[in-house]
Amino acid sequence: MEKYLINCRIYTESEQLVHLAIENGNIRAVCRNIPDNAEILADAKSRIVIPGLIDTHIHGAGGGDLSDGTEQSFHTAAETLCRLGTTSFYATTFYRPGGENRHLQILAKTETGSREADCRGIHLEGPFINPVKKGGIPPEYIARPDPAVFQDIKNKCGAKPLILTCAPELPGMEEILAECKESAVRASLGHSDADTEEAREGFEQGIGLVTHLGNAMRPFHHREPGPLPAILGSAAFVQIISDGVHLHPDAVKFYYDIFGADRCICITDGIECTGLPDGEYRFRGKPYKSENGAAFYSDGSGLIGTSLGLYEIMLRYKRFTGCSLQDAVAAASTNPARCMGIDDRKGFIKPGCDADLLLIDEDLKLHTVIKNGRLV
Repeated sequence: MEKYLINCRIYTESEQLVHLAIENGNIRAVCRNIPDNAEILADAKSRIVIPGLIDTHIHGAGGGDLSDGTEQSFHTAAETLCRLGTTSFYATTFYRPGGENRHLQILAKTETGSREADCRGIHLEGPFINPVKKGGIPPEYIARPDPAVFQDIKNKCGAKPLILTCAPELPGMEEILAECKESAVRASLGHSDADTEEAREGFEQGIGLVTHLGNAMRPFHHREPGPLPAILGSAAFVQIISDGVHLHPDAVKFYYDIFGADRCICITDGIECTGLPDGEYRFRGKPYKSENGAAFYSDGSGLIGTSLGLYEIMLRYKRFTGCSLQDAVAAASTNPARCMGIDDRKGFIKPGCDADLLLIDEDLKLHTVIKNGRLV
């Protein structure tokens, strides 16, 4: 049955008051008028409406760890993410060579509920990464490039779309990248020690994304520039953790300035404390502290991830770069949809797209989440 979201202002044309006709979970039309007997889903009361956000790099939320191999954790994370304004996500996890990897099968088969964010795919950090840039990834989740291992990964993930973070400089990666292209796996440069030429070769072989730009890769130096020139010279999208911790605010602005609004993708790299109050928690048995959006091991051994929802990450991106709301929404919704080839359904407010919508106040506070045409 058709329902209407009335009196809203679409973020791209915020001066005009319009109504959205929603039917079967989709946007049917953008209207200036509605029928006299129209059923009202909600009155936006002149609030701005933006498309639901898409997180391509998220490990957990609400106390649910997407790697623990339980449906309960999956649903906990998906529900929390939806409440925070992330209506679609790519479950980010690891593959253990020689292990059962049951969690991948759980992620591949578990259906999301009506009040949960859609799990659009699986994002694997590894196992074909460079040990010298492993960051917080345990050694047991790292392997040399091996077509048999890659085939097992694809078997475990089934038909679920897959992002594979990998290091293109490793021997044997050329064959893996060819397989990625053949099987529509989105290869992403990350946890890599690639220099400029090695990175350039990776992009020529089909890499189309960069995992958490600036983290777990060679830094830029005027004599040894690392992968940055190759990234800039490619057409790849770049993931940016715009929390002000993983990247300094000026670095966020620098990346926005050089890559442009159409290539930047905001991510959280969030862990299970995302959406929970600041405090002490445990991450895989080790105590850590979540404070002001960042999670650090309690013993001072390092940064784990963020505890911010993607909406807050988007607002910080907007503040650090000085960009428009339209560019900020592009980074958190439109660009990830384009990167993952789901922009026919996600990332836009237009007829035919899913009715995944956020209503925000004039001061940009998140007010209402609508998922598949239903109020969350």
